[in-house]
Amino acid sequence: MVNDVGNILSGAQRAQLLSLQKTAGQLGVTSARLATGQKVSSALDNPGNFFLARSLRNRADDLARLLDGIGQNIRVIEEADHGIKAELKILDLAEAYLKDIEKKYLAGEVPTTLGPAPNETWVTFNSAGQFTTYVPGQDAGGTVTVTGNDTVRFANGSPWKRLLLNYNVTANTNLVFDYSSTFQGEVSSIGFDNDQNFGNDNDRFFIYGTQIAGVTTAVPVPTYLYTGGGAVTHYEIPIGAFFTGNFTHLAFINDDDAAPYGNATYSKIILREGAVQPGVPVSDGSSFEEEYAKIVDQLDLIAKDAQYRGVNLLKDDDMTSVFNEDRTSTLVTKGMNATRAGLGLTIEDFDSVEAVQAKIAEVRAARNKLRAFGSTLATNLTVIQVREDFTRDTINTHRTGASKLTDADLNEEGATMLALQTRQQLQTTVLALRPANILSILS
Repeated sequence: MVNDVGNILSGAQRAQLLSLQKTAGQLGVTSARLATGQKVSSALDNPGNFFLARSLRNRADDLARLLDGIGQNIRVIEEADHGIKAELKILDLAEAYLKDIEKKYLAGEVPTTLGPAPNETWVTFNSAGQFTTYVPGQDAGGTVTVTGNDTVRFANGSPWKRLLLNYNVTANTNLVFDYSSTFQGEVSSIGFDNDQNFGNDNDRFFIYGTQIAGVTTAVPVPTYLYTGGGAVTHYEIPIGAFFTGNFTHLAFINDDDAAPYGNATYSKIILREGAVQPGVPVSDGSSFEEEYAKIVDQLDLIAKDAQYRGVNLLKDDDMTSVFNEDRTSTLVTKGMNATRAGLGLTIEDFDSVEAVQAKIAEVRAARNKLRAFGSTLATNLTVIQVREDFTRDTINTHRTGASKLTDADLNEEGATMLALQTRQQLQTTVLALRPANILSILS
C-alpha cells in the first residue's frame, strides 16, 4: 500500500501513487461496464435508476406473458373462420340440392304414393310416451314399444293404456287395423272411452285372451276373436253399428297378472267413414329427406371440429382477450350455435314444392346468419391484432426506457477505457523514473 512506504516519498510522489491507484479503480469499473453492458447493475450504483428500470422491466415482462394469450386467441378466431367458410360451402351445396328438387316438383317428376282417402283418419304416434294410463290400479307395469309411426306393441306385464284421439264415431265409422300376438295373455282388447273407468261402458272389442269375463264388450267375445299363432290378422270392425258419439281416447287393454306374459301388436290403425275409397296421391319426399340430411348433418360435424385448444366459437363458447396486466382492458368475443339446429335448418317434410321452397328460405337465412357472425369475428380479429401490435410496442418502449436508465454506452466506455489505459501507462512510466527501491517497496 502507499502508506507502507513510510516517509521515503515526497508529497508529489505520494500523490502520483494515489492517482495511479485511482486510475486502476476506474479501469476496473469501466472493464465491468464493458463486460456486462450495464452502467447500473445494482442499487449501489444508482438506486433511483436501478429500481425504476426494474419496475419498467417487470411491466414489460407481464405484458409479454399476455402476448402469448392474445396470439392464441387470434388462432381461435382463425379456426372459427375456417369453420364458417366450410359451412358456407355446405349451405351452397344444400341450396343447389334443394333447387334441383324444386325443379323436379315443378316439372312433375317427383314420385307419389297413396295417402289416406278423404274419408279416412290414420292413427299415428311418435313415441311410447303418448300412451298414458287407462285405468289406475289395473295398469301394472309392462312395456309399450312404438315402431315407425303406425305400430305399437304391448308386452311384459299388464299395461292398460290409452291414446288421445278426439274422434266423433258416427253410424258409418269403421275401425280398421292389423293385429298379432305371439303369446296369449288374459285379456287383449281395443276400444274407446272418455274417462279412466272401464266398468261404466262397453265401447270396446275383445280380440284375444284366456279370461272371457271381467271386461264388458260391445259384441259377444267370439265375434272378432284372434286365432293365435303369431300371424298378422286384418280387422275391419263397423263400430258405428254398435255405438256412436264423441270419444277423447282410444283405449287398449293387455291384461295379464302373472308371467309368462302375453303380448299384442297393433298396426295401421285407421278410422274410416263409409265404404273404402281410393287413396289420394301424395308426393313421396322420403328419399329427398335422407339425402338432404347427409348434407346438412355435416354442419354439426364441422361445428364440433372447429375448436382450438378447447375453445369453440361455433358451439356457443365465448372467448375473453386480456390486454393489460391488471385485466381491466379486455374484449369478449361471443360465440354462436352453428349446428344445423342452431342455424334453423329442418330435414323433415319434402312432400310438396312449398315445403322445399321453405327449406331453401331456411338455407338462405342460415347463410346470412353465418356471414353476419363472420363479419363480427373479423371486427374482433382486427381489434385483437391492433392490441397485439400496441402491446408489443408498449413492451419495447418499457424495455428501451429501462435500458436507457441502466445500460452503458459502449462507445463511451471504450473511449474511457483507452484514456484510462493511456493515463495508467504514463503514470507507470513516471514512477519508473523513480529509484528502484521505491518501486520495490510499492510492489
